[in-house]
Amino acid sequence: MNKILTIALREYKAMVATKTFLLSIVMMPILMLGGLFAIRLLNNVGEVKERKIVVADSSGQMYAVLEVAAAGRNTMIDEMFDENGNPKDKDSDIGGGGPSLNKAQKFLLEKQEGPLIDELLIELSDKVRNQELYGFIEIPEGIVSSPTENPVKFYSQDSGLSPARRWIQGVIANAVKNERLANANIDPTIVAQASLPVQVQGLGLVSQASDGSVTEAKEKDELTAIFLPMGVMMLMFMIIFMASQPMLESVLEEKSQRIAEVLLGSANPFQLMSGKLLGSVAGSVTIFTIYASGIFFVAMKQGYTASFPVATLPWFVIFQVLGVLFYASLFLAVGASVTQLKEAQSMLLPVWMLLMAPMFIWIFIVQDPNGSVATWFSLIPPVTPTTMLLRMSTGQTIPIWQPILGVVLTSLATVLVVMLAGRIFRVGILWQGKTPKLSEIIRWGLRG
Repeated sequence: MNKILTIALREYKAMVATKTFLLSIVMMPILMLGGLFAIRLLNNVGEVKERKIVVADSSGQMYAVLEVAAAGRNTMIDEMFDENGNPKDKDSDIGGGGPSLNKAQKFLLEKQEGPLIDELLIELSDKVRNQELYGFIEIPEGIVSSPTENPVKFYSQDSGLSPARRWIQGVIANAVKNERLANANIDPTIVAQASLPVQVQGLGLVSQASDGSVTEAKEKDELTAIFLPMGVMMLMFMIIFMASQPMLESVLEEKSQRIAEVLLGSANPFQLMSGKLLGSVAGSVTIFTIYASGIFFVAMKQGYTASFPVATLPWFVIFQVLGVLFYASLFLAVGASVTQLKEAQSMLLPVWMLLMAPMFIWIFIVQDPNGSVATWFSLIPPVTPTTMLLRMSTGQTIPIWQPILGVVLTSLATVLVVMLAGRIFRVGILWQGKTPKLSEIIRWGLRG
C-alpha cells in the first residue's frame, strides 16, 4: 500500500504542481464555454453600417411605408450609437432588446421606377457584387390581394441571413395586414389591442417548510433551465478529460525513456497502475474543488445562488470518481500498448466518441429528462456520469432508483474495465518494437 500511495502522490504532483495545470484550469472553460461569452461581448461591439437598397414597387403602396419605417429606424440608431458604432449610454444593455451589432444597420432606400426586367436585374446584381448596392427588392402588384401567390423578392449576397430581409418582411407584412383591415372597414388599432399576447409565467413548485409555512413558487428562467444542465455536463467532461489525458502521456513517457523498467523493479504492474489511477482521482477532485468554488463565488456575486445545484454535488463527486477511473484506465491501457502518440490517437477515437456521445443529444435530454430516451441512455455505463448529471441538473424530479442504479452499473463496468486494462497494462508496459494489433490487445485483456 505504501508503494501505491507513493506512486499516487508522484502522479498527483506531476498533474497539479505545474504551470501547465494552472494554465489548463484557466483555458479549458474558455475553450468549452467561451463562445457564449464571446457572442454577448461581440453583440455590443461593431460599427453602424449603411445599407443602400433599391426598391421596385409595382404595387405603388409599399415604398412609402418602407421609407417612413427606414427613417424612423435610422433616427433611433443615431440616438443610440455614436459614429464609431459604440453605445452612447454606456450603462445600457444593447444586447438585451435594442439594436445590437447585427441590428445596427441604417437602410438607405432608393426607388426604382418600372418593373425589373432581365437587363435591369443583371445591372443591379453587378452593382451589388461591386458593393455599390447592398441589395434590391421587387414588390409585385398583387401584394395586398394575394401575398402568398405574389411574394416579395429580396436580392443580396447574404439574403439568407440578412437582417435587412427580416426587417423588410416585418414592415411589409404589417402594412399589408393594416391595408386588408382597412379594406374590410376594421379598425387596425382595435385588432392590435385584441391581439395582445397573453403572458404565461413559468414557475416552479410550491413546498411546505418544517414550520408549516408554504414557500412561494419561484419563476423559472428559460436560459438557466437550458444552459445550467449543459454547464454541469461540460464540467464533468472537462474534469474527466483533464484527469485522464495525463495518464496517457505519463505511460508513453515512461515507456519511451525506459523508466517503466526501473519502476517495475520496485513495484509490480498492479501497484503501478493502481497508484496512477489513485493519483488521477485525487487530481480530478482538486479540479472539481477549484471549479465548484469559483462557480459558487460567481453565482453568489451575481445573485444566482438559488440556481446553484447544491443537491447534485454529492452525486457529481461519485459519478466523477467512477468516470475518471473508467476512462483513465482506458487511457493507461492504450498508452501501455503503443510507443508513439500518433498511434494512441487513432486507438482513442472510439473512447472519445463514448465520452462525447451525450453532447450530441443533450438538448433532447434537457427537454424531456424523464423520457424513455433520456432514462435508458443515462443507464449505459460509459455515458452514465455525464448523462445522469445532465438529467439531475434540470431541476425535475428523477426517481431515486435511477441514479442509484446508474452508480451500481457504472461501478460494475468500471471494475471490469480496470481489470481488463490492468491485464493490458501488465503486458504492454514492457512491450517494445512493433505496435501490437488490436486483436492482440484484446487478447491481452481477456487472457492476460
